[in-house]
Amino acid sequence: MKSERVQTKTIVMTAFFAAIIYLGIQMFRIPVPAAFGTPFLHFGHIFVMLAVLCLGPKLSTVAGVIGYLIFDIANGYMQAIPNVLVTTIIKCMVVGYIFMALKKKSRGDMKKEYKYAVISAVIYGLLNIVTDYVWTTAELVILGSDLMAAMAIELASIPATAVNSVFTVIGIAFLYMPVAAAYKRIIR
Repeated sequence: MKSERVQTKTIVMTAFFAAIIYLGIQMFRIPVPAAFGTPFLHFGHIFVMLAVLCLGPKLSTVAGVIGYLIFDIANGYMQAIPNVLVTTIIKCMVVGYIFMALKKKSRGDMKKEYKYAVISAVIYGLLNIVTDYVWTTAELVILGSDLMAAMAIELASIPATAVNSVFTVIGIAFLYMPVAAAYKRIIR
């Protein structure tokens, strides 16, 4: 019986994170200038990162993909779905496994765990920049751009992605401790 209750809570929390990821993008968007695409500052990455830290790599991937896909479908960003799918899986899985290892190393020391959460957010932000750069450069080449031109265009767009990455790290620095404490109380 307890196993079923824990499994139900896990499903509910995964759905909750998917919903707040969607809402974090839908309800708060500030356009950021870029050479390619229409990027905007939003809370989505912060909530994906919180899902990674609370749910772990696999369930955060599910929550992140669902939240982002619902946003993309609802807002006419169908062309972004392959990018969102692949890069969200990469970021959640890589950062999720890194944080799991670091959290285990902290041995319950909340100061260390907090530091590792912020370090994991930095890694997520860097992965966000790299995966976006690689994906969009490849996309431009596939659409007929010269490789060097595509790389230059996407290089000019990195500041927009970097802004979201820095925003994510700051968000985790402020939100990790209260969200992790609330999550632990709920999931018991």
